[in-house]
Amino acid sequence: MPGTKIAVVQMESKLGKPAQNLRRAEHYIGEAAAQGADLICLPEAFSTSGNILEVAEVSVPVPGPETAFLCEQAQRAGVHLVAGLLERGEDGKYYSTSVLCGPEGTMLGRYRRVHCHELEARYLTGGSQYPVFDVEFGRIGLMQGYDINFPEVAREYCRRGVDIIVCSALVPEMFAYVANMRLPVRAVDAECVVAFASGIGNNLYAGFGYMGRSQVLADPLFLEAERFDFVDGDERMVDLGKEPGVGVVEVDLDRMRRYRTKATLSGGLQPATYWQS
Repeated sequence: MPGTKIAVVQMESKLGKPAQNLRRAEHYIGEAAAQGADLICLPEAFSTSGNILEVAEVSVPVPGPETAFLCEQAQRAGVHLVAGLLERGEDGKYYSTSVLCGPEGTMLGRYRRVHCHELEARYLTGGSQYPVFDVEFGRIGLMQGYDINFPEVAREYCRRGVDIIVCSALVPEMFAYVANMRLPVRAVDAECVVAFASGIGNNLYAGFGYMGRSQVLADPLFLEAERFDFVDGDERMVDLGKEPGVGVVEVDLDRMRRYRTKATLSGGLQPATYWQS
């Protein structure tokens, strides 16, 4: 079977300009689709940027107009699409949420970020579930930027046999070093592909910029077994640095699953436990 093409979009979302942000996202979705992407990943809070100080004004319902836009884009491009939104919950609380839309034009589900930084927790409520989604090319798990600090997220998805973790992110520049250090560790923890779609630009209200460094990573042990020319650092198969744009990489998920099963069995873990849902 052909490999699965995974695209990460790195874009700047302007505060107070949601319509402009949607148009920018549409452009990048089209660019990724033109490169044959099967899965396209947008940053956290892509339609509003990280304006949590005014979350009551800028947050949106899920489902709602923004998810309808994403579903339309996914259907038009014939792809699976993940994007982050600031959600106004039906319970009156506010969440940083990722949604997954399918090529049929439907929203397949959502993930409410479980871990919130202590400053964010004044405005946002953390979720409590790690949903997984079975799609035609594999099993997807969702997380968001601050979650990468917690290995239990990746290990939970590993336990449930996830093939790709999509991490929509909007990480302040002052945390870039730690985030960039932990990303490959989470790919090892999860034994799968991690697609990190990260925002760029500046938050004028808060007075800091965002890290960018959107990337697609895989367990380096898998890549070393697969590629005769693998060298340390190649686990970052895509890295967009600080520039806006799209990065696409093709991964043979069938081969990754076979490698992972073999490696796990050699460690003594029974497949019934490993693939438990």
